[in-house]
Amino acid sequence: MGKKGKVWLVGAGPGDPGLITQRGKEILARADVVLYDRLVNPAILLGTRSGVKFVDAGKAPRGVKMLQAEIHRQLIHYAKKGASVVRLKGGDPFVFGRGGEEAEVLAKAGIPFEVISGVTSGVAAPAYAGIPITQRGLSTEVVFRIGNRAEGSVSGRTLVGYMTVEGLDDFLRGAIELGFSRNTPAGVISSGTCQNQRVLIGTVGTLATSAKKNRIQAPAVVVVGSVVGLRKKLAWWGKRPLAGKRIVLTASNHLRKGWREVFEENGAEVWEIPMTQIEVLPPQREWIDKIHQADWLIFTSAAGVRAFPAIVGDWRKIARCNIAAVGKSTADVLRSIGLEPDWVGRGPGSKELAQGWPKWAKGKILHLTGDSGSGDMAKLFQAKGFSVESLVIYRNREARAIPVPVRKALAREGADWVVFASGTAAERFRKAIPHWRSEPKVVVIGPATVRAAQKVGWKVCAVAKEPSVAGVLSAILKKS
Repeated sequence: MGKKGKVWLVGAGPGDPGLITQRGKEILARADVVLYDRLVNPAILLGTRSGVKFVDAGKAPRGVKMLQAEIHRQLIHYAKKGASVVRLKGGDPFVFGRGGEEAEVLAKAGIPFEVISGVTSGVAAPAYAGIPITQRGLSTEVVFRIGNRAEGSVSGRTLVGYMTVEGLDDFLRGAIELGFSRNTPAGVISSGTCQNQRVLIGTVGTLATSAKKNRIQAPAVVVVGSVVGLRKKLAWWGKRPLAGKRIVLTASNHLRKGWREVFEENGAEVWEIPMTQIEVLPPQREWIDKIHQADWLIFTSAAGVRAFPAIVGDWRKIARCNIAAVGKSTADVLRSIGLEPDWVGRGPGSKELAQGWPKWAKGKILHLTGDSGSGDMAKLFQAKGFSVESLVIYRNREARAIPVPVRKALAREGADWVVFASGTAAERFRKAIPHWRSEPKVVVIGPATVRAAQKVGWKVCAVAKEPSVAGVLSAILKKS
């Protein structure tokens, strides 16, 4: 008997990629097959491993891509073949998500399964709109409904509807029939928690007309009750400087470590799509001799810094060497591995490093770099009379292919900003997604990256003054 597979019913959350649970992320990273819904943010699929099979199991409000019976059949089919299958569902699998039906089918077929809860939009979307669905003194009970009918009593309640926008009229009429007055505060949140979230506030009597006038689109959550009035005090999502912006980071893991958190803190939805993968080369015996002969070791990238400890092993071997960093960001990475630079350039590139080189810094220079370096730095220092040698200690390899659903989503929906830290990343990203419905703005690090990006057709809107997340963030904010 072959390996027996298993199915995980995973809640992907309401839309914000950061709202999937840690357990959900861990299981997704191990999956062989992922059946995903229409409302799952494609950025979440970037957490899958290379070679995973994607199955689009999405349903549209006025059309069906895959029948529920077919979803059941595929879950059983792949599990019986021994695969680890993730059924990735928007929100929570057991809250209006038909997860219970799928679990029943799996149990009947003898397929092992596990349920991983998710954040449901009926709670998260109002929260992102600044509306608490319970509040002492206002609402001590919540009723969740799907579709266009409102049922239950009014006293001390909040009514939350998961629905299509077309059903809003009937839902609000039902609220009036329950006893809510036409003047009761009501709000609708479209694409709640996502970068394109829209919030419309009115009353039970005015909201339907206003939603049509403002072309509010599904998916949407409607909230009826006194708690809606708290939005005036509690709205927070849109106050951050990058709220509603989608930013794509294309740098390698070595460079962009910690970047996502900074952009998210400023309100952005971040998609991490590395175009490069750093491969540290095995140390060669002659490398230590070259290091011993150098008076200055120059680092122009975080990748070079992080590859260096495996080469040296013992910091005493570089006791006689001075250390220089191209800029503040690289200097910070040097400090993180226990090396204090003797000199830090103003950044962002080799030209600025050579131009600002101090007169007191004499001797032979060894540049620790990667295989995609242009060699410009060595030429610049040689022109100033220095003896310079470049030592390639890591290889800049092409990263995994962008998952097809992610590539299609970007081409269709676009992004507000794409960040390029190297010309290689700009070239590879253009090749991966050559055509966009609307081209994103581009921010780059360094003049060499500007030239490479423009050469392949990107319109560079901003240039970071230093190769760091602070430099990139500053450049984006000045143009936003």
